[in-house]
Amino acid sequence: MYVGVQEVTGRVIGSSSLKDKRRVIQSGLTRIKNKFNLSVAEVGHQDDRQWTTLAMAGVGSDKSIVEKELRGALRLLEETDGLMILDTDVTFV
Repeated sequence: MYVGVQEVTGRVIGSSSLKDKRRVIQSGLTRIKNKFNLSVAEVGHQDDRQWTTLAMAGVGSDKSIVEKELRGALRLLEETDGLMILDTDVTFV
């Protein structure tokens, strides 16, 4: 069994309020939940209107499948309007 966790730090561009930030973040998280078999959540910078830290986790019997899901989710986040990805870290257990 493989557990993959990906932590993504990003900047929400043009956000003037937490409501603006929430709209951008929820858009990306909802798309990931609908397309990939991953758990996702905002885990850091929740009270900052311009910064965010997101975490995604997946479990599978084949490491390459979990890696593919995490890569796909990152690609989808990179395509999210108003979100600039600055750093990412992937860990497998």
